[in-house]
Amino acid sequence: MRAFGSVLCKAAKQTTGFCVRQQQNHSVAGAFSAIRSRLILNSHNSALSRRTYSTENPSSEKPNEESKESTDQEKPRERLLPATGPLSPLGIGLFVATAVGILYYFTVVKERVQQERKQNRARGATYGKADIGGPYELTDQDGNTVSEKTFRGKFTLVYFGFCHCPDICPDEMDKIGDAIEMLERSTEMAGAVQPIFITCDPQRDSPEAIKEYLQQFHPRFVGLTGTFEQVRQACKGYRVYFSKPPKVAPNQDYLVDHSIFSYFMDPDGEFIDVYGKDKPAEYMASDMKRRIKQFLDAGRTIEK
Repeated sequence: MRAFGSVLCKAAKQTTGFCVRQQQNHSVAGAFSAIRSRLILNSHNSALSRRTYSTENPSSEKPNEESKESTDQEKPRERLLPATGPLSPLGIGLFVATAVGILYYFTVVKERVQQERKQNRARGATYGKADIGGPYELTDQDGNTVSEKTFRGKFTLVYFGFCHCPDICPDEMDKIGDAIEMLERSTEMAGAVQPIFITCDPQRDSPEAIKEYLQQFHPRFVGLTGTFEQVRQACKGYRVYFSKPPKVAPNQDYLVDHSIFSYFMDPDGEFIDVYGKDKPAEYMASDMKRRIKQFLDAGRTIEK
């Protein structure tokens, strides 16, 4: 009986220990279950929260599109043309202005320049020509007072020399006479050029002396003289150099050093060209004829 009781007691202790362990196991399992439930609940609440936000904004893409549009509006729009450079508005404007200027030049200015050149060719003028000619007042071989205006309306061929010249002046005067004769073979050119002789030695070349001297040459020659100052003024206008010995006794013979050129002037008194000693009469006649023809072709007239 005592043995049975000890068995029961031992069994009871074992049972109690088992129950305690079972209770402890149940407690641990309950704790894990509670933690699991709390995690599930939190996860559920998070999902519910996301679902609620999604419900309030059914289209998640629409706010993004609106935000993108507002961002695009805030950004500066790209320019169609660059701010600087040849393709900028300023560069294009300068190009257009330049093109208009060039067009104006070729349509208006060029036409005016061509007209001026045509008039210059009609006068036989050349660019960069010497400033030759000018006003003078002298006396011709008949004692008449003449000036450069006396010969306006005609071409003139002016030569400076002196009556006592032994060789050069007579040769040049003959050459001028030959050129005039060649021109006058054409009816159109007859009387178009007036040959003029101006003395560089007014001390000895009086009107009477010049008249006698000119009888040796072409009959259309006009001889001019005057006081020393008048002759000097005429020579200065034509850029003619002349010089005589500084000390000359009365009735002493002497030579005058001077330029040897023939000056071709137009009817307006403007310089056309100069012919030196090396130019023959044929060249002078041909060149003068060409210049006169240009003058007539421009619609100008010549007094004869």
